[in-house]
Amino acid sequence: MAFLTAQGISSVAIELLVRELVLPRTVSMIPGGEFAGHNGDTITVRVPQPGTARTQSSPGDSITYDDIDEIPVNVTLSHLYHGKRISDEELSLDIESFARQVTRVQVAAVATGAEDTLTTVMNDQSADASFASSEDTDDTLDKIYGAREFLGNNNVPPGDRYLAVSPEIASRILKVLVNREVPDTDGALRNAVVGNIAGFTVVESNGLDSGTAVAYHRSGFAMANRTPVEPRGATDSSTATSQGLGVRHIFQYSPDILSDTSVVSTFAGSAAVVDSDDTAPDVKRFYKLDTAA
Repeated sequence: MAFLTAQGISSVAIELLVRELVLPRTVSMIPGGEFAGHNGDTITVRVPQPGTARTQSSPGDSITYDDIDEIPVNVTLSHLYHGKRISDEELSLDIESFARQVTRVQVAAVATGAEDTLTTVMNDQSADASFASSEDTDDTLDKIYGAREFLGNNNVPPGDRYLAVSPEIASRILKVLVNREVPDTDGALRNAVVGNIAGFTVVESNGLDSGTAVAYHRSGFAMANRTPVEPRGATDSSTATSQGLGVRHIFQYSPDILSDTSVVSTFAGSAAVVDSDDTAPDVKRFYKLDTAA
């Protein structure tokens, strides 16, 4: 398909169907400036490990010295883009609003792709428990309380806890909530908040697999986003922020095909944070729920 050119096209602009990008606001964001120079496209996040206190046997006895351990979590950036060639005919005859008909679509595609690096990591996690196949209020609460207990047993801090849910699970939780307590937050995150339950701020995202939910602390996932630099050779370039994610727009004319080239791109990557070593089992800062078949 291409731009509509039939006579009598309505001036009413139908809203672009694109999901709200809420999950990046709920995880640990790595400053994009750290991906430069010797770091390249991969950076290692330090995850400190807890220590254990010892007891001095008697006054004056020698004490034992312990190492302080850190575990690495690597986050690698991918270059995500959306490109469109725009012929002279399209630019002169078909396009009424370049920002609405072209730029908006491209920016939304790239920003959604950036969040997809995070939803992919969440979707790839194995389920720790399952909701009942049929909706049941007691079961829904029981599974959420189970997630809360799991995080508490892993010493996950009680603040900054989120429960990201697919639309199907959001419907279950809405039927449980009697009084919706929507926190005073900003932008898209406020719009996507379903409510608060068991210490979790519940946010809805249709980037998650159908019938799933992920309970996590902000530190349970790490995401990075870096806006590409503006190239020296481009005819026109600019940078902007879309729903908290930085993107770059390049506009370049190609005389050999009598067309403009419009490209929007960004760098993004995500990883799960799991505390683990060779001598102890993994300690997760998140808890995955799916729905029983």
